[in-house]
Amino acid sequence: MKSLEGVRMLDFLWAGAGAWGSRFLASYGAEVIRIEWIGHPDSMRYGRPYWPMPDGSMPETMEDKGDRGAHFQNINPGKFGISLNMRHPEGKELFRRLLPHGDVVADNFTAPTMTSWGFPYEEMCKHRPNLIYLQSSGFGWHGPYREYKSWGPIAAAVGGLTYMGGLPDRFPTGFGNSYMDVQGGWFLAMLVMAALRVRDRTGQGQFIDLAQSGAALMLAGPALLDYTAHGRTYERRGNRPHGLPSAPHGLYPCAGEDQWIAIDCHQEEHWRSLAAALGHAEWSDDPRYAAIGARIERADEVDALVGECTREWEKYALTDRLQTAGIPAGPVQTPADRVERDLQLAYRDFHTTIAHSALGQIRVERPAGRMSESPPDVAGMPRSGTPRYAEHNERVWGELVGLSSAELRRLEAEGVI
Repeated sequence: MKSLEGVRMLDFLWAGAGAWGSRFLASYGAEVIRIEWIGHPDSMRYGRPYWPMPDGSMPETMEDKGDRGAHFQNINPGKFGISLNMRHPEGKELFRRLLPHGDVVADNFTAPTMTSWGFPYEEMCKHRPNLIYLQSSGFGWHGPYREYKSWGPIAAAVGGLTYMGGLPDRFPTGFGNSYMDVQGGWFLAMLVMAALRVRDRTGQGQFIDLAQSGAALMLAGPALLDYTAHGRTYERRGNRPHGLPSAPHGLYPCAGEDQWIAIDCHQEEHWRSLAAALGHAEWSDDPRYAAIGARIERADEVDALVGECTREWEKYALTDRLQTAGIPAGPVQTPADRVERDLQLAYRDFHTTIAHSALGQIRVERPAGRMSESPPDVAGMPRSGTPRYAEHNERVWGELVGLSSAELRRLEAEGVI
């Protein structure tokens, strides 16, 4: 039995911040019904990179791109997909008929959207009394910013994370593209599971208000705590260590274009071993570098010395050499390295294949956590990959809600589904 088997989620979540959360829930057994409308489709459907067409070419039309956005495929497998126009009067009525079948409703629109459609939490509870409703937006349900639109990079900036990444003498770089979309999804999944736990014990549903920018602030906790306790403001240090005294410490070039290795010498024996491994045992006796304090004072000079040697080595070969000598070191991996050449991920079958109804076998990421008695499954309850637009209308609107085939055809023709 799956951990969340028997839980059904009506999923209005879109883009990254929502989809990651419901993907996690689907992998652990929840039946996730993804609700979408072609008048305002999920932009991730059309995002690069694309799965190639059967002839190997890249898709050119928007219709083809909608099924071939690779990132979209990775964050939405294991879900059912239906269409519904929530601005149409009959669409609203259909949603009322669907509500009794759902345990959880979730959206990551701006805060007032569901209310503007006529479905505040109190109204939804009339049709499903113990409903759990999660509303995730950039700034939360309450407050003067509640109607502001937001994306992961905005939440990261407001939460201070953008400022924290980068080199000290340059503009902040942040933590990569839409870091908070992924993290926001994990917060979403944890909150839903916590609410399900409460409902199991009390029978009571609840409204969950998740602010993505607040989640970002939680991830900036050490910097905020340091200022609160000691009055120290955060300073970007680039590759310089934030904890134990360490030198050399950072990323060093290797043979080839944009190839790097990470090295950390926070013990004197690391430095001696590194000097020997790089063919410069004399560094250990040089008074300018013999002690860690001296190396820290000359950190730029030490980095230059080490970099001149590492650039002659292939990064994996040098990693093996340094790790064998007891030196903390590791290759800086490209996406291709992670997918095709990472031995640990390959052993855990992290990048696995899954059947897609239009694309055939596609590669997606497995859930990271393993459970011995109720293992997750990236294919979810449909036992398939990401749904195509409206792929499961017959199953949900027909079998679950009880609409006839004739009603389905009429609703499709009239732009309701």
